[in-house]
Amino acid sequence: MNSRLETTRNGHSSRSVTNPTPSGCQPGCHVSPRRILCVDDDVVGASLLGGILESVGYCVVLKHCPFEALQCNFASFDLAVFDFHMPGMNGRELFLRARASGAKGPIILRSGSTSFLSHEDRTLFSRCIDKGESIHTLLGIIAAFLDPNEIPDFGSYQIRSCSRNLQGT
Repeated sequence: MNSRLETTRNGHSSRSVTNPTPSGCQPGCHVSPRRILCVDDDVVGASLLGGILESVGYCVVLKHCPFEALQCNFASFDLAVFDFHMPGMNGRELFLRARASGAKGPIILRSGSTSFLSHEDRTLFSRCIDKGESIHTLLGIIAAFLDPNEIPDFGSYQIRSCSRNLQGT
């Protein structure tokens, strides 16, 4: 990967692309790469997710602190993936602030505890997925939002919304 991990004064870290192309993304992205913002305080898990998304051609910006994510230009991203339980601000609060700051694209909730979320929280996001789900499921959801006319070749996957997950389907 052509990126680096940066640590800010408050000890939080974020990964940024080094040697960006004119579009601001890594070499090897699609001709017109889709930009994805991932916000998760789990540095290792988020870095792995970012690497997988980059390997299939997406341009990824990782933030490990929701307050750092608020410094982003949300309108410049095609899609966002947020964790729910983060220190200082949860995914719902980040969602509301992102929308107020110009986020227009889908925002997916990816959390380890989607079954404990309120109905209002589950329906707020474009989709929600448990971190225990297969990466193929997440890739399929992202592809459905960003490339609706293309058939993804990420392997077999099954798209399910949070509300259906809670009903046991």
